[in-house]
Amino acid sequence: MNGLENAQHDLSDAQFSLETAIDLLSSIDTDIDTQGSELQSVIEHLQRLRSELADSFRKLHDITSRVEL
Repeated sequence: MNGLENAQHDLSDAQFSLETAIDLLSSIDTDIDTQGSELQSVIEHLQRLRSELADSFRKLHDITSRVEL
C-alpha cells in the first residue's frame, strides 16, 4: 500500500469515526430532548466536518486514480 492509499484508508476510518460519533450524540440529544442545545451545535459541526471529509476523500480518490494511470 502506497502513501496515497494509506491516506485514503485513514480518511475512510475518520469518516466512519465521525459517523459513529454523530449517531451517538444524536441519540443522546434525542434522549435528553434539548432543542437548540450546545450538543446540537456540536452535532451540526461534526456533520459539516463529515461532509468536508467526504469531499476530500473523493478528491484524493481522483488524484490516486490519475497517479496510477
